[in-house]
Amino acid sequence: MTSNAPAHDFLLPRLTALVDEAVANGIAREVAVAVLIDLVTSPRFDTAAPDPRDDSAPHPLWDRGPDSVVLVSGMSPKGPPALDAQDEADFIKPIPLFGPS
Repeated sequence: MTSNAPAHDFLLPRLTALVDEAVANGIAREVAVAVLIDLVTSPRFDTAAPDPRDDSAPHPLWDRGPDSVVLVSGMSPKGPPALDAQDEADFIKPIPLFGPS
């Protein structure tokens, strides 16, 4: 398998020999290939990984900090109500299934 890319033609036989050597030492071919993929895509080799220093500047509308207010459906949730607090369930009259009310 050749291509017009000199890097491809240079690296392919070397990688094939490396995988074959790993197989000869008792490592499954799939494992050797998976480890090579893991190594090549690690930050040490993967130059396409974003640099955190190149990130955009913080913006107050969407950046959150440890003291930011939590919103659920546009409202800040409160803690559980007090045990003696009344809510709408306190004013609902039960309807009997059978018989007069």
